Amino acid sequence: MAKAILMPQVGQDLTEGKLVELKVAVGDSVSKGDIVAVVESEKASFDVEAFESGIVLAVLYKEGDTTRVLEPILYVGQPGEVASSTPEPRDAAPALRVNLGDESTEVDAKSAPTVFSAQGSKLRSSPLARRLAGRHGLDLASIAGSGERGSIVKRDIEARLASRRDQAIVADRNAIHMRTLRDGVGDPILLLHGFGSEIGSWRAFIGHLSVANPIVALDLPGHGGSPEPADSGFGALVRAVEDALVGANLARLHLVGHSLGGAVAAALAAGGSLDVRSLTLIAPAGLGPKINGDFISGFCAAETEAGLRAWLTVLVHEPAALPGALVRATMRAREGSGIAQAQTRLAEALFPRGTQVFSIREALNAYAGPLRVIVGREDAIIPSEYTEALPPYAALHRLPRVGHLPQLEAPALVARLLMETTRGAG
Repeated sequence: MAKAILMPQVGQDLTEGKLVELKVAVGDSVSKGDIVAVVESEKASFDVEAFESGIVLAVLYKEGDTTRVLEPILYVGQPGEVASSTPEPRDAAPALRVNLGDESTEVDAKSAPTVFSAQGSKLRSSPLARRLAGRHGLDLASIAGSGERGSIVKRDIEARLASRRDQAIVADRNAIHMRTLRDGVGDPILLLHGFGSEIGSWRAFIGHLSVANPIVALDLPGHGGSPEPADSGFGALVRAVEDALVGANLARLHLVGHSLGGAVAAALAAGGSLDVRSLTLIAPAGLGPKINGDFISGFCAAETEAGLRAWLTVLVHEPAALPGALVRATMRAREGSGIAQAQTRLAEALFPRGTQVFSIREALNAYAGPLRVIVGREDAIIPSEYTEALPPYAALHRLPRVGHLPQLEAPALVARLLMETTRGAG
C-alpha cells in the first residue's frame, strides 16, 4: 500500500512552508531515513525525511510551492501501485494562531480587511501582513498580493523581505553563490563547506543549532553554484571568498569551516579584512602535509552513483552513517555541469599526489579570537594527529568513533560546541 510522506510539524507555530528543493522524482528508489525534500519556513530550512522505503509513486508539489503541515508531499510504495498525483482538496482555510512577541492573535486565512492605497484604490491585506510590513518599513501599496481576491498576506511580506536580503547579501552572484539559511539577529554565522561539497550539505546540521544569529552559507569557487576560479591556488580561493564577503557587507561575522572550508576560514580570520568574532574549524585542512590522495582522485573520477558511494563512505567511520540522499545529490550536481572536472583541477593545485601544499599554522597563530577545533579520531582523510600543531590557546575536541564528517556523524555535539564558541565571543 502506498505511503504518504508528509510535511512535518516542526514547532508548534509552523503551519506551512515553501518547498525549496525536491531531491527525488517519480520512479526513484528511496530508503527509510533518506532526505527527499527541503522545506523553508519563516524561521529556518529543514529536511523532509522518508519514513518508508520503496519507489516514489507520485510527487504532489513542485519546487516553489507552499505546503501545509501534515499534508502529503509525495507517495512511496512498491512498483505497480497507484497513488494520487494531486493534493487533496482543502476545505475553508482554518484560523491560524500567530505569535507576535508577547501577543497572540487569531488570523482567519480567508479574512482580508480592505484598506486604500495613496491613489484611493482598494488594497486588501491581512492584519498580520500589515503588522509585519509596518515593523520592517514596507509600503503595502508596492507589494502584489497573492492571497484570496489579491489580498496581501504574510508570505507576500516575507517574499519582499527575502528579495531585499538577497540584494544586500550578494556582491556578485557571478563570483560566489551565497545564501541565507536562517534569518536572525546579531553577527552572522558563515558556514564554509569542504572539498567536493556545497551549501546544501549544511541543511541537516543547522537543525541542531539553537542560536539567534543569522546563518549564511556559500559555495566555494568550483563548487555548487560558484564558478571555477581562474587561478586554482589556495590564495586565490581565499581572496575570492574574502572579496565576496566584503562586497556583501559581511565583514563582521563568526566563521565555521569544514576541511578545505576550515582552511579558508582560518586564512580569512588572519587576513585583516574581516572582523571574525569566533572561529570554529571542523576537520580542517592545512595543518600538515598528508591527505588521502586515493580518496581525492577516486572521488573526482567517480562516474556512477555506486562508484561515488564507495568513495564517500571513506568520509565516515560507520558507512551506515552516510545518507543515500547525499550520494544522489552529489551525483546529480555533476550531471552535465563540468563540476567534477573543475574540482579535479582544483585538487591538482591544492593536493598534488596526496600532499597539502598550503598551511594554516601561521594564520591560526595570528588569530587572537576564540578558536575551537573539532576532529574525528578515525578521520581517514586528514590525520587527526595534525591537531598537535594548534596554538596552545585553541580548544580541541577529538571525537571517538567519528571520521572526517563530525557535523554529520555527531551533529548535536558539534552544534553544542559551535554555539559555545559563538556565545563566548559576545
